[in-house]
Amino acid sequence: MKFLDLLFSSLLSVLVSCTSCSPEEKNPETVGKLEITPSELSLSYEKGVRTVVVEANCDWGVSLETGSWCSVSPSGGVKGKTTLEIKYDKNNGGEIRTDALKFKYGASRKTLSIIQGIDPNYSAPQIWTPQGYSLVWSDEFEGNQLDAKYWTAENGGHGWGNNELQNYTGRKENVDVRDGKLVITAKKENYGGNPVTSGRVITKNKFAFKYGYIVASVKLPKTSKGLWPAFWMMGNDFDAVGWPACGETDILEMGHSSGFGGNEERFLNGACHWGSASNAHEYYSYNHTAPFSVQDGEFHTFTCIWDASYVRMYIDLEKDPTRRPYFEMALKNFSHNEFRKENFILFNLAVGGNFPGIFDIGAVTALSSGSAQMEVDYVRVFQKK
Repeated sequence: MKFLDLLFSSLLSVLVSCTSCSPEEKNPETVGKLEITPSELSLSYEKGVRTVVVEANCDWGVSLETGSWCSVSPSGGVKGKTTLEIKYDKNNGGEIRTDALKFKYGASRKTLSIIQGIDPNYSAPQIWTPQGYSLVWSDEFEGNQLDAKYWTAENGGHGWGNNELQNYTGRKENVDVRDGKLVITAKKENYGGNPVTSGRVITKNKFAFKYGYIVASVKLPKTSKGLWPAFWMMGNDFDAVGWPACGETDILEMGHSSGFGGNEERFLNGACHWGSASNAHEYYSYNHTAPFSVQDGEFHTFTCIWDASYVRMYIDLEKDPTRRPYFEMALKNFSHNEFRKENFILFNLAVGGNFPGIFDIGAVTALSSGSAQMEVDYVRVFQKK
């Protein structure tokens, strides 16, 4: 009996002890809160700066959805009130632009839309159309970055088959769109093992066409000595058949060593390349000395008229429709019909290599100031109606 009394007393003591202790305390889950003023940004088409006020009870971060034409600073904040600065470029185009600020705080997310209007006086560029043709594609470079829907900026410093010196990059330092122009910049700098960088953009697998009136308005740099700007086309089946079976049409090349000695600003050439593994590389190239400088700081048009029978190339044909072509080649049935299939477009600014015959960056006098630019105002493709 005493044993039972003792057991009961012990159980009662434990019970009293447990009922008298407080329940285990838990930290309440912290719920993040973030308020943004204003709730939407409507911007003028002009370049400018706007502010956004953020009030939060926790740490947070912010980034832009694209950041192609505007920027945000700072990129985050802590508990309390923070003012963000939104800088934005002028909208030179004819379409409303949008972006968004993406806020992250704890496990929560919030978005603030950004809308930029267009110039009320904006009018689309008046495009001259050659008689008997209609416009099928163009890039007027009215935005603030290369249009990835149509273009790829290539990368690499492996010589590009011609022992060239540059490393091509897609950085804004080398490939930019501003003030309605595509700007390709060659710049003396050590990058990826190369002594100079530059840009090369292509429409491969994004825009290709067969036959037409192809024209680009280009402002060329002083090429002497060592720069090699080019506007050209290649067969869109390049990935499948390789070069030269894809075919190549060089509408404009400048900087060849044959022009050194006083004709550098007028000496240019057009060329066509073809062939295959079983039929070695063949080409036809024609050098031309223009009656005027095409490196005079002005834009000049370079045109290729391509059909099933001929490839012909012209300078400033729109100014003088009676001009004779500076390059002309009759087409035949090559092994891969290299010139009777879809082609894509390329622009690039090479430095050194086989074409100018310069393989030392120290001998590239055209970069004595450190950089040089090739600008493209537009590129247009017309086809017969």
